[in-house]
Amino acid sequence: MGELLSLIKAGGKPVIGMVQLDALAGSSRYNGGGIDGILRGAHEEARLLAENGVDALMVQNLGDLPVASIATSAQVAWMTRVTAEIRSFFGGPVGLNLLENDAEAMFAVASAAGADFVRIKVYVGAMLTPFGIESGQAFAAIRARNACDATKVAILADVHDRTGIPLASGGFGEDLDHAVRLGGADGLVLTGKSYSQTLELIGIARKQLGDVPILVGGGVTATNFAEVARVADGAIVSSSLKDSAGPFGKFVPAKIRSFMEEAGRVRSSV
Repeated sequence: MGELLSLIKAGGKPVIGMVQLDALAGSSRYNGGGIDGILRGAHEEARLLAENGVDALMVQNLGDLPVASIATSAQVAWMTRVTAEIRSFFGGPVGLNLLENDAEAMFAVASAAGADFVRIKVYVGAMLTPFGIESGQAFAAIRARNACDATKVAILADVHDRTGIPLASGGFGEDLDHAVRLGGADGLVLTGKSYSQTLELIGIARKQLGDVPILVGGGVTATNFAEVARVADGAIVSSSLKDSAGPFGKFVPAKIRSFMEEAGRVRSSV
């Protein structure tokens, strides 16, 4: 069992901070400059999150939006370098997400960089996203994990990610079952189009799947963390820790500290 899953199984309610990169070579928005600037920004975000007590980190190529369905070889190489460097100094679990939803590429990066988990946003079924139709990656993920000898790398699967519309689906409950029972996901990431819908989705998943690990993928703040911790096993956070209250802003150390102080208070009373 990997580090993040161990934290979850122990009831640690981990907070996973996002390290969101500028545009990588091979992406739609890359305009030159080399990898040094990417590394500086990634190190700065990772160190700010680490110094202020975040439990785990997830590296994501946010600056590559809009994305295709397959990552380029340059993106894979640069993502591997960044993830490996963060892994070398951060003491907790480090995972990654490629917004291309390319499971094969994610496992190539994870296996080479020593990552602990991957997040796959369309794992079963199909979703209409802002960039076209994306198909479920369960088969590709399991095959790639085995091919890369990366069986300890956990798969965190989104079901009905808020950035898309489900297609050809038998419904949320059926897709939950497909993701875990048929697809072999180790845990779920659930995020509704509103915070209230997120709680509703978690309630359905808990009733259906019992103690399968569930993380909230967005909309978590210091104000609602106590409620999140009562129903979910942890949270992925970014926007509520930034000056813009959105994903493209800069982290504010005081906001990270405040969030983690509240998380500590909540976790000590669970």
